[in-house]
Amino acid sequence: MMQTTSMLQRNVCTQHRAFGQSPSKHSAGCGSKCGRCPARLTVKAVAKEQGATCKTPVDYLRDAAKASMGAVLAATMTLTTPIAYAAPFDTGTGMAPTGNLRSTDGSSYKLDKLGIPATHVRAGIGARKDYTDKDIVDFLCNTECIEGRFDTMGVQGKDFKADLLGPNSKPSKGLRKANLSPRTKALLEEVALSEQGHALYTRQAGSTIPCPYVDYDKGFNAVFARAYGLKDGETIAKLFGSDWDPYVNDATFALSMVFLEELGATGNKGLALLHVNPVLADGTAGLATSATAFAAIERSILFDLKDEIVPPTNETVAQVFARLSAYRDSMDGPQLDDQGLLNKDPRFITVPDSFVNNIPTDIRGLTYSRTPLMNLNILMLGAKDGKGGFFPEGIAGRINTPEGFDNLASGLDDWEGKQEAKQMPASEAENDGPILPEGPPGNLIPKVVPGQNSLTQELIPQGPPVNENYKTRGY
Repeated sequence: MMQTTSMLQRNVCTQHRAFGQSPSKHSAGCGSKCGRCPARLTVKAVAKEQGATCKTPVDYLRDAAKASMGAVLAATMTLTTPIAYAAPFDTGTGMAPTGNLRSTDGSSYKLDKLGIPATHVRAGIGARKDYTDKDIVDFLCNTECIEGRFDTMGVQGKDFKADLLGPNSKPSKGLRKANLSPRTKALLEEVALSEQGHALYTRQAGSTIPCPYVDYDKGFNAVFARAYGLKDGETIAKLFGSDWDPYVNDATFALSMVFLEELGATGNKGLALLHVNPVLADGTAGLATSATAFAAIERSILFDLKDEIVPPTNETVAQVFARLSAYRDSMDGPQLDDQGLLNKDPRFITVPDSFVNNIPTDIRGLTYSRTPLMNLNILMLGAKDGKGGFFPEGIAGRINTPEGFDNLASGLDDWEGKQEAKQMPASEAENDGPILPEGPPGNLIPKVVPGQNSLTQELIPQGPPVNENYKTRGY
């Protein structure tokens, strides 16, 4: 019988782990072993009823969290009610593998058909390291600052207020008010205010670091140079006669805005997996869902403008978007987790005739995740020392370089609960099972992904080439 426990019961134990606190710091009157906690009493009662004498899964998870090894599993437990406990694991063996995620009734989830979520979990474990919840909140502060300040200045002509900027924050470069139509301004002003709210969440959750110094002019032009395949020393100004200016019109601003927004949407979803504290996990998941909705608004604006020429590129909105999507996807590992403004590939959601793609997902409608290191590699243009792209002076907090952005962890296959989890570069993932649905570079995407023919979307017999460059992303 599946063992379950309520969010309220779990919070009694798990809330003490926020910001790296020891799980021994329980409520008043609660012993060091948390013997009076409802969650422990509930599990003990179930174990007694079943005649069990060994540790329960919650015991294993608590022990692992003390050594910062159970972050992913603990976060997973907090996000689902009712839940199936993951297989217990031995402590002292390094970072905890996720195991085969068998429930206590002996059933097995069909992970072979859930390749994208499985990759997200493996990447999350690979990125987890010894980061605390405080480290994750500080990282969120950096990313919400870069998004929110750009949106707020572009739409309202204002910067963050002092309490959101944090102590000793330097003025950023390249912030200006955009030339927007009344309708676009109205739609994006809600986004800007909500991004301020996201920054407020990080402050209320405990981040005290300053907003980073951001060079938006240099960052966007460096990104566009990469997106257009320019070599070091070559610039957008040399190619087209002038720099990329995000503030020219609706199209240039929405393209620049969604570039950052979708890093927030995928990055926040990936961060929710890393939290130990359930309140913070829920809050960060809320950031991800609202960011996904706002990115959809921005994509919708751009879809209406898809055939408009974007200055200074002499290409359409759809073509420029395809290049930006390909750049982001090229910088976060071999997995496919980005899509253009249009999608004609039936192995993903394909809308007949229009091919509109407001929310990039897999064939199941599941959105993508990125680790914080993946997002830093994109924003910093691969600068290993953490100083590049939008962040010429780097960022504050412990998560401050993209080192290890392509790490995955094993442990999702047949697992007996004792071997040590290992990390490996995503480029070597074929040695531990392919990254589905498209596999690592060199592996051909299946002609049909599981479930593709269950949808009523228009199917293209062979499908276009793998989405490895801008030409196959609605260009």
